[in-house]
Order: sequence, then structure tokens, then C-alpha cells
Amino acid sequence: MQTWRLINDIPRSGRFNMAADEYLLDRCQDKDEPVFRIYDWECPTLSLGKNEKLDSLIDVEECQNLSIPIVRRMTGGKAVLHGFDLTYSLTAGVLDSQLAGGIIDNYYYLSRGFKSFFQKLGLNPVVTNKSPKKKKTEPHICFSEVSSYEILIEGRKIIGSAQRVRINRGKNTLPKRYFLQHGSILLKDSIPLILRIFPYAHEEVLRREINSLHSVGIYPKYSREDLVRMLTESFSDTFEIEWENRIWNTNELNSIATHEKSFQYLGFKNVR
Repeated sequence: MQTWRLINDIPRSGRFNMAADEYLLDRCQDKDEPVFRIYDWECPTLSLGKNEKLDSLIDVEECQNLSIPIVRRMTGGKAVLHGFDLTYSLTAGVLDSQLAGGIIDNYYYLSRGFKSFFQKLGLNPVVTNKSPKKKKTEPHICFSEVSSYEILIEGRKIIGSAQRVRINRGKNTLPKRYFLQHGSILLKDSIPLILRIFPYAHEEVLRREINSLHSVGIYPKYSREDLVRMLTESFSDTFEIEWENRIWNTNELNSIATHEKSFQYLGFKNVR
């Protein structure tokens, strides 16, 4: 039975959360243990995909009025409004015994753990086999578009994920591939706030496409602590792993602080 490290983090800033995920990915160059991190946000925060444009379709002024920082992820995809979600990240080597495939293979592999979690909650999750044919969707909103091996509840997306893969080419060793997958499980309704910062969006469309654990009667009947316990139990049972609970040490926090310099807030000033 393999051991994965578990970090059940406290609420952090957007810069810290992105820097911590980058630090954990860098760490994979030398450490073989998979690390599963579950985290929250100090305040509602908008994260943009690595190559996503900060354009006029995002109301930056309204974000500033609402004290919503904007930060850029190191993974692709569309914008995610955090603070209404349970966020996770997993870092591991692609050629680990349990994670031996490519990006799509690992999406599929990890979807099994999330599917088990939603089943444990008494829901009927459906895993998409592949990305549906492209249609006109909200151009910036992650949860308005379904990708390969994402999970739908009642036909609506409830979890969104993104990946980043790196390759370390040693001089006398075979290249080592390692990856970060992070994502969000929607706990409660964020659509009213989404409509304020994406004024072009249409509520009736979002209601057809986005679900949350609150909408299906799970949250807050089950607390965050309950959900974390059930999620980690589902992963443990599905992947036959044991957890080693180990929070950040001082050296790790210092390294994350260095990484934070790469994740400046976008669009406006006076945000730390």
C-alpha cells in the first residue's frame, strides 16, 4: 500500500495558494511521494488560466470594488471564482506506479476517486468520457465548459480541474515527467457574484451548466470537515493508499514565500 502526504491547509491568500502548488510541483523533481493538498481562500479570489486574457469581458473595476483579487494560475483553462469551493491539488510523478499515463490518463485515474466521493454523498455522478463537441459557451467561465473525465451531477458540472506537466531531463538518467493537477469542488452558489464580475454572462445559461453541493442538499448539511474526511476516505479506498498528515514546515513556508513573488495580483493595485 502506497503512502501519500496529506496537507489539510488553512485559508490562505490567492498568491500563497498558487505559490504553494508551484512549490509542490517543483518539489516533485527530488521527492517521489505524491502530495494531496486541500485548501481554502482567505477571501473570494478570481484565478485565471495560464494563457487566459485579462480583457474587457472581466470587470476589473467591479473586482476591485468587491475586494476580489485576481491571480494567474500556472495551469490552463478558464477563470474560476474561488471562495465558494473546496479546492485541492495533487502533485506526483507521471511515471509513478499508480499514475503511469499521460495527462488524459491521469484525469481519468483521479476521476475515480472523485466519483467515489460523490457516491459516498448519496449522489449519482456521471463521468464524461471525452470533451463534447465545442459549442458557444461563456468565454471566461470554467464551470460553463465540460472537459474530458469531469464529473456531472444532474447533468451539470460540479468540479473543474486543470493540469501542468513538467519534464526533468537529467544528464545520465531518463527524463522524469511529473505533474500538478488542481481543481475546485463547488460547495455553494457563486453565480450571483459571477454575474457581477462577468457582466456579459447569462444567469439562465449558468444555471443550466453549473451545480454545487448546496444546490443538491449536501452542504452545509455536511460540514467542510465532514467533506474533507469523506473525500480522503474515498481516495484511500479507491487507490489503496495510506495518508501521512504532515503540515508545512518552516523551510517549506520560506520556499513558498519566495515563489509568491511570481504570482502578483492582476488588474489593479493596492492588494497584498
